[in-house]
Amino acid sequence: MPTSTELISTTLTETFDLDPAEVTPERTFEELGLDSLALVEMGLMLQERTGISLDDVPLQTTIAGLAELMDRSEADQALTAAPNSTG
Repeated sequence: MPTSTELISTTLTETFDLDPAEVTPERTFEELGLDSLALVEMGLMLQERTGISLDDVPLQTTIAGLAELMDRSEADQALTAAPNSTG
């Protein structure tokens, strides 16, 4: 399974036809030329692929910052689900 950073990078390059060399973890979405509508579109695509809801991500967020947010959300979901599991 790809890392969150890889998933974001792949989504950006495939959806918005960005040069993979430009899509680095320290770049912000604004630096990559995305606007708020494109960011919403990307968030919906990532949500569809991962089940993680990404609301109100600022354009100044870096790829690494969003990946960290996704990883935390995924961990939170796993912790929330664990106590309800029956075995």
